[in-house]
Amino acid sequence: MRSPRRTSPHGGLSSSIQVSGSLDCSEVPVVLVHGMGGDRTTWRPLASRLRREGRTVVSFDMRGHGRTGPADSYRLDDFRDDLARVVDEVGVERVDLVGHSLGAHTALRFAISAPERARRIVLEEVPPMPRDESDLADEVTPTTTLGERIRGLGAVVANPAPFLRFDRALGEPVLSAFTVAEPAWWCSLQKVTAPTLVVSGGRRSFLPPEHLRDLAYALPSGDFMTIDAGHSVHRDRCDEFAGAVLAHLA
Repeated sequence: MRSPRRTSPHGGLSSSIQVSGSLDCSEVPVVLVHGMGGDRTTWRPLASRLRREGRTVVSFDMRGHGRTGPADSYRLDDFRDDLARVVDEVGVERVDLVGHSLGAHTALRFAISAPERARRIVLEEVPPMPRDESDLADEVTPTTTLGERIRGLGAVVANPAPFLRFDRALGEPVLSAFTVAEPAWWCSLQKVTAPTLVVSGGRRSFLPPEHLRDLAYALPSGDFMTIDAGHSVHRDRCDEFAGAVLAHLA
């Protein structure tokens, strides 16, 4: 495994990047983008499975998380731009993307802005932008239910570092961004050329599955599946989720 790269231009972001496996001109690595309140360590089981299958894996801590630390701005496009810098820094033209929650939304924004750089995408529990007042009434925002909080407590006990390093200041600007209807964002999904699998956690999640299904079918090459696990599918149904990821990225 390579050590995290450390360079000066982007500060903490660069120091958090970790590459497992080899990179060459023919390699398409898998970039894992964690959700709000997590960090790159939350992908360890999936990363191990991907490595056993011979895939090179790139993971990093988003701004406000882990080794990257706090930032002055937490706009949704800031997270997208950080992901673009990670891809630039590892020195490849195209990547496969797997993202969870805010990380999935970040991966999707990246694919909208640079469709030629995303080969295949898996979006786990991706919060869509609200389309209209009806969506706003459904409260499609990246929060958590009581059951998810209870399950999350076990994860914190097992791996407390993500919770302890998480910048609480990012919660308000991120959540507020999902309280404004953006119908144009839905139109921009037509720019995404990569085959994309949208994974819903089912009715146990706070995100209504029908909204994720709508997002999947709004993509030019989108597919949809449900794994009834709640919001953190990769954590609570790791083997099933990993199987779906490997099948889609194959």
